[in-house]
Amino acid sequence: MSVQDVNLAAVRFLFTDVDDTLTTAGQLLPETYAALWALARSGVQIVPITGGCAGWCDQIARTWPVAGVIGEGGAFYVRRDASHHLHWQYWRSAAEHQADQQAILASIQQLPVSYPLVLAKDQSFRHVDVAIDYNQDSQLTIEQADEVCALLRQEGFNAKRSSIHINVWRGDFNKCAMAQRMLRDVFKLSSAEMQAQVCFIGDAPNDESMFEFFPISVGVANIKPHLTTMQHHPAVITQAPSGLGVVELAQHWLAQRP
Repeated sequence: MSVQDVNLAAVRFLFTDVDDTLTTAGQLLPETYAALWALARSGVQIVPITGGCAGWCDQIARTWPVAGVIGEGGAFYVRRDASHHLHWQYWRSAAEHQADQQAILASIQQLPVSYPLVLAKDQSFRHVDVAIDYNQDSQLTIEQADEVCALLRQEGFNAKRSSIHINVWRGDFNKCAMAQRMLRDVFKLSSAEMQAQVCFIGDAPNDESMFEFFPISVGVANIKPHLTTMQHHPAVITQAPSGLGVVELAQHWLAQRP
């Protein structure tokens, strides 16, 4: 089954990962950004859902053709109202999240590993989680990254690999939990309506919760190396990788729009 076999005529929402899904080699290609605008102008409500930092989500919500943004792996959503003011909704209180963040940072400093752990360059712009850089400006092997995840889970935290970072947080939120909260609170959808009206596209193991819940799910081609370590897979995979895979999906979707 390919993307061309997916019926998107009744689908109203696109939830999309950002790093290595919308972006290609770290950059947002003009044709990918144009595809987002074309979908938005056709009436599709677009919500990027990312492990990216609050600072990044702020600029996306203000400047992209989106209905909102979910950031830091599901820690919050942010949306822009008709007056272009931003509204932030956290999973718990901001103060609780900040205390958890400090506990995570302290634990990372004490991990018994022989290789250096480097925080992501955007850590100072994060409100909730902690991001360890393993494949952006610093390099760890997949085995080392998985060891770090295992050690942090032993400390009582959640830890997941994206395509570039190890995201660490405390609490029961994830991408899918916050996606459902946003769809319920902002768009007033039931669970059945969510599964019928939302398409998700992603590329990495930290997208598994979305692949599990949303039956209309797409992986860009660069997800293939991760599939053997994932329990929940996308329904279909694009032929093209990253942002060009998003273009592939958008072209098919637009052909089915009124």
